[in-house]
Amino acid sequence: MDVTTARYQVGQRLRHPQFGEGLVVEVHTDRGREVLEVVFEGQLRRLSAAREWDILDGNGAPPPAEGGHILERGSPDLAPRPAQRVWHAQGTKVLAQWREGTVVPGSHFDLHLKAEEWAGWAAPERLISLDSLRGVERFPHQIKACLKAMRELNGRAILADEVGLGKTIEAGIILKEYLLRGAVRTALVLVPASLCEQWRAELWEKFELDFVVSRGPAGQWGRHPLVISSLETARHERHRRRVRGANYDLVVVDEAHRLRNHLTLGWKFINDLNPRYLLLLTATPVQNDLRELYNLSTLVRPGTVGTYSQFRRDFLSGNDKRAPRNAPRLRALLQSVMIRTRRVDTDIVFAPRKVETLWVSQSAEERHLYRLVSDFVAESVRADEHGPGRRHYFTLVVLQKEMGSSWSAARQTLEHLSRNPDGLDTRKLKLLAARAQQLGERQSKIQSLVKRVMSLQPAKCIVFTQFRSTQDTIVAALREQGIEPAVFHGELGWREKEDALDRFRGALPVLVSTEAGGEGRNLQFCQIVINYDLPWNPMRVEQRIGRVHRLGQEHPVRVINLVARGTIEAYVLEILDRKIRMFELVVGEIEEILGAWQQTGSFEDEIFKRWTESTDPRARKRRFAELAQHLLYARRQYQDDKERQDLLFPGNGGKGSA
Repeated sequence: MDVTTARYQVGQRLRHPQFGEGLVVEVHTDRGREVLEVVFEGQLRRLSAAREWDILDGNGAPPPAEGGHILERGSPDLAPRPAQRVWHAQGTKVLAQWREGTVVPGSHFDLHLKAEEWAGWAAPERLISLDSLRGVERFPHQIKACLKAMRELNGRAILADEVGLGKTIEAGIILKEYLLRGAVRTALVLVPASLCEQWRAELWEKFELDFVVSRGPAGQWGRHPLVISSLETARHERHRRRVRGANYDLVVVDEAHRLRNHLTLGWKFINDLNPRYLLLLTATPVQNDLRELYNLSTLVRPGTVGTYSQFRRDFLSGNDKRAPRNAPRLRALLQSVMIRTRRVDTDIVFAPRKVETLWVSQSAEERHLYRLVSDFVAESVRADEHGPGRRHYFTLVVLQKEMGSSWSAARQTLEHLSRNPDGLDTRKLKLLAARAQQLGERQSKIQSLVKRVMSLQPAKCIVFTQFRSTQDTIVAALREQGIEPAVFHGELGWREKEDALDRFRGALPVLVSTEAGGEGRNLQFCQIVINYDLPWNPMRVEQRIGRVHRLGQEHPVRVINLVARGTIEAYVLEILDRKIRMFELVVGEIEEILGAWQQTGSFEDEIFKRWTESTDPRARKRRFAELAQHLLYARRQYQDDKERQDLLFPGNGGKGSA
């Protein structure tokens, strides 16, 4: 047993007789394999750590000898020196056992022998985690990416597959692989705040990894080995020191394009963490400036593309910060930090989508009530900053959404506000609630839904709604027509949720689900999605459709949107469908487009703001047309960026090769 460790450390500089001076960026001494990864003039090379190399200080000169003087070249003191070795922590114990003649039982030897046999089974060219995955269809490009990330890139990589090719699955496989092999005991996954629960659900349901979401002032840093958090929470001054102190073995960063700027707190935070393994997930590693690519590469493997002055000298051309010179050499360097697969590199065929709009003909009473409530919401919100409407802002946003869903949902919120008016007009609220109750008994939208569901029989379909009260109304209407649906919502226990999905897989033709059914669930056995109410957030719409239209779906998917003319949802649909043609995009592309849009607030906030700032239909149409133009520009920008990425990162080779 080798009871000593080599002297080399990450960050040291050494001299090679052929390659010159280089920076040590990785040291491997596990399982008897001593290897150094050293960057020489932008080229990554692997050297034996067992050999004695000349160590240099930060200025490229030999380190001071004893006494503090610098050794001169040709001095006899420069004769080859024996390797500097230090005792391993267990060295003294091993020698003491040897001196005492301690003999271990034969059963211990047998256990060690068995462990070595298992170690041989878990060879590095094999992914031992694949057999334990649940409901995950494995594609050759994903297996190839995982093997390269672990074998060639040593667990530090930018996973830059095109959107829709399963970067999340690749990260999950690598994470579980390291956990099973014992190379990782603690892991931190940093994602956008809105995706924390989705990641937690998918890591449990697909990989059986029990992550916790860290929230609140206390957090879970160091208390639980597997933690999910938003980057903003983790890097907050209140948590930063505890996160660093947890010393996570592996860190995964989703939407890593947020780290492209080295001046941001996020980039600096990840750079300070410096975990042993680091996975950055982004389909767009560079957008406006090649410096962004340099920044991400530096996080993963410092020195791979040299210093920034070297990078600028070798690869930046003139005033165009997005077009590199010497692109072949840059691509070769990036092979040591980045894995990118394009759709053309795979045999994957995405099933087509067929989208249709079912326009609901509202009665005169329904149209009148919708205008009354919308005007009431707009007037309340436009009040001065300290007015009653501002105090109820979020409730009024929900009320406006409920008006596009069902009168029963809106009635409950109107009644709640009438009991707690806090400055609002109580009499008007009660009057509106009473009208909503009357119309709820014969709502046109419910009738249109039931007719469409009956016409689809016996095909299975999923009906999505945002509100529990709307869900109850839909279920009751279907049952009146003799259609028994499965019901899925967030208040069910995990066993009840699984039972509902099992019934839907079996005999029941319809699943009526709230947004909880759009998170982390694979429902590819169904090919029809009905959006009973349309979320203002395009990502939620995409999430719903993504439950059935995703990698592995072999049949065409049909999407039906129920919308009434003159409602806020009609304006949203006009933008998403006719303007930016969202439903023609590949899964995940809408997220990239919204990222290019880069508004300070959310898309929902922008929709509500434009709706309430003008009550005249012509003014509203003009305001929403302006928003559509902004998104059209964002889509063109995304397409330009995509083409540029394809030129810079041509992909990982042949189709389906593993």
